[in-house]
Amino acid sequence: MKDMNATLPSEQLTDLFAQLPHEDPAFGRAIKILRVAPGECIAPAAAMAQNLYILMAGMVQLVTTNKEGRSLAMAILGPGAVLGEEALLNLGQGVTFCAQAVEPCTVWELSAAQALAFADRHPILGLAMLRTFGRRLAQVENRLEDVAYKRLPERLAGELLRQRRYSGADQVRVSHQALADTLGTYRETISAILRDFKRDKWVDLGYRRITLKDLPALQAMAGVVYD
Repeated sequence: MKDMNATLPSEQLTDLFAQLPHEDPAFGRAIKILRVAPGECIAPAAAMAQNLYILMAGMVQLVTTNKEGRSLAMAILGPGAVLGEEALLNLGQGVTFCAQAVEPCTVWELSAAQALAFADRHPILGLAMLRTFGRRLAQVENRLEDVAYKRLPERLAGELLRQRRYSGADQVRVSHQALADTLGTYRETISAILRDFKRDKWVDLGYRRITLKDLPALQAMAGVVYD
């Protein structure tokens, strides 16, 4: 499925957001700047129901956890994403996910009331929200297709290639647990498949990092080609 937001680069969005405090000093005074370390959540569900969050740098994954403690990553989002839109749509009671940092993140926080006021003055907020909706939907649909038609090694190879695409480097910083959450399986299963990939010299493994060594082999396993 083609990403419907590919025509709007993340850099363009973040550049437009970065100009807002200069164009509108009230906006600059309203935002709270958060620094979030990898593995931490931008905010708990209660805060996500009351605030809007603009991701200015870094990547986050949206992780939901069921009553048994099993986690599943629904989407990965980069700079320019807008989170907490449930607060603006009065859907706060439905927030069930954590926006977990994949790498160091810089986030702007606005209260729901402030965000509503500024959205009328700055259409970029609404545009970024629609863009985030589209990206999340595209990723969820792609994951559903993978679950329906692909075996776990194929899905893991595809996820590693997606991580490479997001990071722009052959070495991706991700834990086995994070991959398990993303693919809806167990860490031990992911570790076993990665050991097979390492044995075949497709990857090198390190602490919270995986270096992709044989891209053609991984692409053949995943059934995709990423530039």
